[in-house]
Amino acid sequence: MKNTTLAVSIVATLAGLGMSSIASGAVVVVNSQVAWDVYVAAQGATVATETFEGFAAGPAASASRTVGGTEWTASATGGLLFGNVNVPPVHRVISTAVANQTLNFTFAPGVQGIGGEMFGRNAAFGVVLARITVRLADGTSFVNDLTTATAFVGFYSDGATISSISVATSTSDTFATVDNLYFATVPAPGALALISLAGVVGGRSRRRATSAAA
Repeated sequence: MKNTTLAVSIVATLAGLGMSSIASGAVVVVNSQVAWDVYVAAQGATVATETFEGFAAGPAASASRTVGGTEWTASATGGLLFGNVNVPPVHRVISTAVANQTLNFTFAPGVQGIGGEMFGRNAAFGVVLARITVRLADGTSFVNDLTTATAFVGFYSDGATISSISVATSTSDTFATVDNLYFATVPAPGALALISLAGVVGGRSRRRATSAAA
């Protein structure tokens, strides 16, 4: 079910709060993690998080891992660089190894929603003002000047799943950087039926065990 009314409501609420948020076709775009979380929960989606803390600091040609059933792969022209941003609390991030290159992520299978902290850094891993463009494969995009390591950008598709996302900075000598990535997925109808059946069977088994004990 497409919650178009809810999407419009969230967009209107964010506009009232002075936050930028747009709906592009079947894709909702927000720069508030609270609003993204609310919208994702309303769709019945579950969220898994990649923190990048498990990756060693240093360069990498590419990177991939499976989180919550979604395999993500990251790449960039000139390679990637994992490091710690030097603003408290210090934490691991992923970025391009070369300034002004695009950080690309692909997802298998696709996800209904994707969000994360996306910003620009300098060569010393300091967070700096940068014009950030975040784009999906279908052309949906978010563009803004971001200045903090907590700058959130999120997308949710009510239609086709999201298969990729790219993060770029057009500000000279800055590096596209991502902190946490949040993957929103909706269980297939068959999986939901199995979960419901497991709950019913589990409930019956517990009742039987209780009766036997009595």
